[in-house]
Amino acid sequence: MKTKYNDFWLTKNNKAANAYMDEVAKESNFTGHHKEYTILPHKIHRCYGLSSYEKLILVDLVAYMSDQSQCYSTIEMIARNLGRSSKSVERHITKLAEKKLILVSQSKNNIYYLPN
Repeated sequence: MKTKYNDFWLTKNNKAANAYMDEVAKESNFTGHHKEYTILPHKIHRCYGLSSYEKLILVDLVAYMSDQSQCYSTIEMIARNLGRSSKSVERHITKLAEKKLILVSQSKNNIYYLPN
């Protein structure tokens, strides 16, 4: 059976993406503490009023929080991790703050908190 061009393209790009993510994981300070996984509270996973991007942003923030209740990640870092634009991430973070799912302390660098 012949391989279609699209199948070859997807396979090639998936391999490249996996190789890239492996390199990123090796360089990350986070993965050294958590062995390449994030513990996610059920209240985030099962929250029906959130879009998929809002959930992904929450997951990313939880990953940066580690064992603390706050993180200092930038909009650009979150956008790069999710493959979204900075404007899109900023818009979704504003929606999350309006829904009171995160608290944002705006100073020189944003500090994100998850309320209990």
